[in-house]
Amino acid sequence: MDAHGPLPEGELIAPAVEPRDNFQDADAFVAAGGYRGRQVPVVVEGTWYINRLFATIELIPKTVVEVGTVGVVVSYTGGAGADVSGDDYKHGELVATGERGVWGDPLLPGKYAFNTCAGKVVCVPTTNFILKWNRSEVGAHRYDENLAAVTLITRDAFEPSLPLSVVVHIGYREAALVVQRFGDIKRLVEQTLDPMVAAYFKNIGQSRTLIQLIHDRSGIQIQAGQAMREKFEDYNLVLEEVLIGTPGSAQADGRIERMLTQIRARQIADEQVETYGRQERAAVKERELREAEARSHQQAALTQSEIDIVIQGNEGRAAYGRAVQEAARTRTLASADAEKAASIGIAQAMAAEEQVRAYGGPHYQITQQVMTRFAEAIEKSGVAIVPNVRVGGGTGTSLDALLATLLASQGDTAVAATPRSPEAEALRAAIRAGLETRV
Repeated sequence: MDAHGPLPEGELIAPAVEPRDNFQDADAFVAAGGYRGRQVPVVVEGTWYINRLFATIELIPKTVVEVGTVGVVVSYTGGAGADVSGDDYKHGELVATGERGVWGDPLLPGKYAFNTCAGKVVCVPTTNFILKWNRSEVGAHRYDENLAAVTLITRDAFEPSLPLSVVVHIGYREAALVVQRFGDIKRLVEQTLDPMVAAYFKNIGQSRTLIQLIHDRSGIQIQAGQAMREKFEDYNLVLEEVLIGTPGSAQADGRIERMLTQIRARQIADEQVETYGRQERAAVKERELREAEARSHQQAALTQSEIDIVIQGNEGRAAYGRAVQEAARTRTLASADAEKAASIGIAQAMAAEEQVRAYGGPHYQITQQVMTRFAEAIEKSGVAIVPNVRVGGGTGTSLDALLATLLASQGDTAVAATPRSPEAEALRAAIRAGLETRV
């Protein structure tokens, strides 16, 4: 809009004057001290009667602040205001709404009739957004379109490229601080976050081999999140998470791919060993199940056999008890018989001794026993000892000769020469009588 009177020195756009009637009363605008040129106030939708000889109208789209973002206003007009950023913030000043500079209070989601000739609105996402260090992928806000995977040099001299993803959040109260310090988010990402993140992971790569870099990915993610969270806070950012991709080959030599192929082969072998072990345990369990089923089917026979074993054990113990009792009885009877036999033997010995003593000594006893046996033998055989007819005048018989022999064998060697004693004669007579009686 054009009006009368030039702008004051140092002003880019004319400030608002009272009364504000959407420039329908030209005389009132001039009387209030309005300036010629672009005006800070805007005319919103509606029916207005503006003198085209007094002012011209330019259509400007409304500024929309989407949900999940806030609009940080950078004003080119207004008076110089006091710093509202606080004493701890050393990177610039924030001003109150309507003053020249970065407003400390951002615009919340909505549609605003903002005069883009008087300033600009920088939309800052307040939801989580992802920055991808990968040429083939770009985030929704396109802050990372110029980022590439970080090239590393591992401890074992491999040169992999490491794709990364960083989840970042900006609080709506810190949005003005970020804009005041860096101008916009893309400049923050490219000029600050990219070299910081790349340097950190280059240091990580130099301390590990390629295998360790792959195997320790989860631990490296946790370590990186903890280490870089404080650095992000220095830039008024909240680091939510660090995600590490699979290292790739920066050079087309295929060495990393071969290394990964070997790792996959070892993993397959380990899985096969685990599978075989589980199959073996399953086979053992199946065998135990089959055995249990077989025992269940034969449970009646097993129970009967166990009962039979118990019965046989009881019978064996009973038989053993009876055998022990019988052995004790036998020992008792044997002991009694032995005592009886010993008593009888002693009695017989005493009787024999008395008999021998009665016969005049052991020689006569023996002679009697021999003659008794001899007489029994003659009796059984029927041989005549005394002849029926005696021839000649001899006075002795065969009996006499036998008696003489017996007496001689008992020590009476001088039977013919020595007169016989009365005892010998008596014995002889007794033997003869006995023999003759038996004959």
